[in-house]
Amino acid sequence: MTATAPHWARLLLERALRAVAWLALTAAIFLASRSSSRPDRLRPVVRWSVADVADSGVSALATTLVREAVAAAGDSQPRGLTVELPAIPVSRARALLGTVRGADVTVHWIDRTRASGLALSAAAVAGPSGAVDVRVAGAMAGPMASSKPLVLRDGGGTLDSIPTVRRAGWRLASVSPPLRASVGASEARVAVATPAFGRRVMLMAQPGWESKFTAAALEEAGWHVDGSYRVSPRTAVTLGAPARLDTARYAVVVLLDSLSVDAIGITRFVQQGGGLVLGGDALRIPALASIRPVRATSARGGVAGALLTETPQRGLDAWELVADRGASVVQSVPSDHGHVEPVLVAQRVGAGRVVASAYRNSWRWRMEGTDDGAAEHRAWWGGVLALAAGVPAGVPAVAGDSLADAFPGDAAPYADLVGRLGGPVAANGAGEPAPVAAPTAFAALMDRLRAAPGLLFMIIAVALLGEWASRRLRGTR
Repeated sequence: MTATAPHWARLLLERALRAVAWLALTAAIFLASRSSSRPDRLRPVVRWSVADVADSGVSALATTLVREAVAAAGDSQPRGLTVELPAIPVSRARALLGTVRGADVTVHWIDRTRASGLALSAAAVAGPSGAVDVRVAGAMAGPMASSKPLVLRDGGGTLDSIPTVRRAGWRLASVSPPLRASVGASEARVAVATPAFGRRVMLMAQPGWESKFTAAALEEAGWHVDGSYRVSPRTAVTLGAPARLDTARYAVVVLLDSLSVDAIGITRFVQQGGGLVLGGDALRIPALASIRPVRATSARGGVAGALLTETPQRGLDAWELVADRGASVVQSVPSDHGHVEPVLVAQRVGAGRVVASAYRNSWRWRMEGTDDGAAEHRAWWGGVLALAAGVPAGVPAVAGDSLADAFPGDAAPYADLVGRLGGPVAANGAGEPAPVAAPTAFAALMDRLRAAPGLLFMIIAVALLGEWASRRLRGTR
């Protein structure tokens, strides 16, 4: 075919087709090198907080999250989730939300917590004193700062309460873990590792099965027990080598029965940093009413056959306890009346701690329970002594508040949440996410092209094919 001089219109068409192909190729390269300017479409606001999930287990949290995500997404595949948080989620829930965000699902959260950044640290002081340096810092300014104090607590109760400041510090002679600091809705918690010590335990009781097996459990748990068993008003049988009650020698005093005791000496011992455990009928000693954290109102019998179940403590005779104001309920069990009964209550008295146990015959747990009864009885009594002495070893606690559940992010939970999910999104008065600003015309065009990835390829192919066909028809390659 002989080439002919191109008509100006055909030449203009060929150059236009080539320009269209180059523009489409440039647009494809631009879209490949940049992310979308259009945010993922937000689902309806899920008025649900993972902090409200009763069971903090990972499986329960995951099931609830999937159910809420599906409900918010409807029939379409969920690309994003907006969660309204009225409280800072627990550590496992924050980790789960961070995992969801890492699985290519956009997670936005609306801040209804009224919390602020709060960080807590605790470090043991080198030396034999066992003191702990505590530091609290955070962005505690704004409307909450003028009305809410900074409160420092440990397992024995409130340690201090001061007006809100940006940073504060204490040196504590002893700490019962866990250590917590709070300002209004903001709370941080750390597990305090204080050095263990080898001081002894003074056990005062009447001769019987309870005193015998309590002493055995404590010795098996590693405590050195000195005992004084009162057999008459003027006669006592000793265990070990009892000495003068002093915090330099003894860590804890354990009273198991209603006895005539030196109330002044025991009170002074506790105020100077010692621990006191009141178990069973010792809760009725009148001379210790001033430092007792509970009132024992009436006795309740154990549930028949419960010693051989998964909750053997329900099979023990116990006192019904009413905790005093300022005391901390460390452990509770369900009762037959449809509510929970406190069975372990702690309170700080001076520099020491007083722990009240409701059980009157815990030895039955060891001797009449399951094959694991002896180990469980020993572990429970060891935890009670550790709580009274401030030693972080097996402290019994309610679910979600034990050292086994300690999480690094709990020292600064708000910062941990922001680090995992990013900052909170703004919301309007109705609680819906604030509207996103309308994209520009260029951004809208790029989003349309990105939504149809094959369109640019078709434009490039048609433009190049049209130019090639025009050139071939006039005899030019």
